[in-house]
Amino acid sequence: MKNLSTSSLHLDNEFYSNFFRISIPIAMQSFMAASLNLVDNIMVGQLGDASIAGVGLANQFFFILNLILLGVNGASAIFLSQFWGSRNISNIKKILGLSLILAISSAMLFFLVGYLFPEKVLAVFSKDPEVIASGSSFLRIISFSYILMAVSSCYATALRTTERVTVPMITSIAALIINTVLNYMLIFGKFGFPALGVAGSATATLIARVIEVIILLVFVYAKNEIVAAKIKELFDIPISLVKRFMTTSSAVIFKDVIWAVGMTVYMIVYARIGTEAAASINIVNTIRQLAFVLFVGVGNACLIMVGNQIGADSPHTAYRYAKKFLKIAVGLGIITGSLVILLRSVVLSPYNVSQEVIQGANNILLIFGFAIVLDVFNMVSVVGIMRSGGDINFCIIMDTIAVWLIGLPLAIISGMVLHLQVHWVFAAVTLQELFKFILCFKRVVSRKWINNLVHDINNEPVKTESTIPVS
Repeated sequence: MKNLSTSSLHLDNEFYSNFFRISIPIAMQSFMAASLNLVDNIMVGQLGDASIAGVGLANQFFFILNLILLGVNGASAIFLSQFWGSRNISNIKKILGLSLILAISSAMLFFLVGYLFPEKVLAVFSKDPEVIASGSSFLRIISFSYILMAVSSCYATALRTTERVTVPMITSIAALIINTVLNYMLIFGKFGFPALGVAGSATATLIARVIEVIILLVFVYAKNEIVAAKIKELFDIPISLVKRFMTTSSAVIFKDVIWAVGMTVYMIVYARIGTEAAASINIVNTIRQLAFVLFVGVGNACLIMVGNQIGADSPHTAYRYAKKFLKIAVGLGIITGSLVILLRSVVLSPYNVSQEVIQGANNILLIFGFAIVLDVFNMVSVVGIMRSGGDINFCIIMDTIAVWLIGLPLAIISGMVLHLQVHWVFAAVTLQELFKFILCFKRVVSRKWINNLVHDINNEPVKTESTIPVS
């Protein structure tokens, strides 16, 4: 009994040590991103309802690309975390190469569409000429940043899953600070710069992305990090690994695209309610991003730590870690939801938009505050636990039913048939999270999500942890 207790205590200490070391830098990065995005959102909000709605709808186009990038990097994180669990450095570099190929190819396609046909893209979401004009000027410029985003996201994912979490945090924070300062100068014409409005916001983001990629790549290769792969190491990939990665990545991308397209259709419904409704949702989405910063850290730490245990052939420890992560997520969810409910009026006070927009956002945040526990439980279950074990098919089926057979019909009926106010439409859509919560709970307890995807290709001589420094 004493040995069992000592072993359990050692696992607890190891868990919390790794949890804080990995999750805090990721959460800090997400916090900075969300905070500065909130400031940017407020700046654009000074230009009026049409401007903030136009930028929000233009970003909805990027949202689809971002979900594809998250799918690519989500799949790579599965393999990277499991390969890192067995310290298979060669295959880590190969997975990075595969993710770069897929991410850059996707970004190039979205760049061409966004740059050449911005008006057609915006017309899908809104019929308001002012909103389309504002969003198009933003989209045409911001589309140049897509390829840069693809490169930086792949390297950042590889660094995080090999526990180099500080580097992506520093580079991202630096870029975001630059983005915000340039936003202030270029949106409003400060310090001798021209007042470009929403085009200034897009230009600032583009410059920040350039700086972010440069800093990230210089650091990786100057410090000769684990992911500092040569061209041959990136793309000299055995066909067996390509097939396995493509099978998993296509499933992850498909899963995320199902969800992303559903979210985009929801945004179309919100926009058809009116420009004010679209503006309210855009404001709330930015605040939601800020509310979720802790859970981005928890989810990523979960994926890395649980994936490491699966790759190291320790399924019992992986399951034990998974349960701990869910308890942490629920506890933090209750605290965060309470803060959202109590502080929602304070957070909305800086926005210079119509009272109708503010009231809509206030009501939506109230609903979100009560539902956030379901949201975070589902997010950590899917992004952290099931994805770490490659349990993608289950997630595809669950998301397809939740988004398309529950959320979308409720959005259409409440918004376009019954013509309810935007916060009631949001509440109807949120009901899908209850369905997902029930399925996620049952799936986690079943342990069917635990799959070692790399056990038969870990044939590289294992390097000991003492030879591989952890930052």
